[in-house]
Amino acid sequence: MGNCIRKRSNYDDCDNNDHIKDTKERSKDSFTNLLRNMWSKPCPQKTSIDSNTKSVSSTQSPSSFRYIDGRRYHNDENSKYPLPNDDEEINRLQTQHYLFRYAWGENFSSPVEEILRNGDDVHVLDIGCGPATWILEMASEYTSSSFIGIDLSPIFPSNIKPQNVDFYHMNVLNGLPFEDNTFDFVYQRFMGLALTEEQWPILLLELVRVTKPGGWIEFMECDLQ
Repeated sequence: MGNCIRKRSNYDDCDNNDHIKDTKERSKDSFTNLLRNMWSKPCPQKTSIDSNTKSVSSTQSPSSFRYIDGRRYHNDENSKYPLPNDDEEINRLQTQHYLFRYAWGENFSSPVEEILRNGDDVHVLDIGCGPATWILEMASEYTSSSFIGIDLSPIFPSNIKPQNVDFYHMNVLNGLPFEDNTFDFVYQRFMGLALTEEQWPILLLELVRVTKPGGWIEFMECDLQ
């Protein structure tokens, strides 16, 4: 297993890199340079949320999946994510979540505990939520905050979930259906296998766009080098 790195960035505007933080110094400069290059590009046109699609069902239709050698996979030709999404993989992802929560002693490292617990109109976005183990724990603990999870595979729960949780079945690389400055906290974990080097700046730009000024973006990724 590679070294897992948690990165978090707090920004006030697209010209200020002073708040970039990294838990490992060896990756700090490369991450800062990536954000600097990203912020020099024009922001994409923002999109709005269709009220009719606010909560997306995870009903699993045949067109949502493809099968290879008895394993089930996503059916999006525009994604390079190589891992399956069947029950066996869901069990692995849930076990992985509990192992890393035990290793870190928490579900996040950004300084957002106070705002999640006591803030007013706080919104959290989970990129690549999978079976939603992380977001369901967070929503159950921080009941005054609202949580949205998105994933390429509709394996998140559609009925039994906290009232402060909604899900979207979508590919993040197609753009996020949220207004600018929507989220106080954006969380992403283990998306390295789903993204090419060229796609990372596109994704980061979109995450910065939907994050509120002063908000936090946190990454937990493995070193694939």
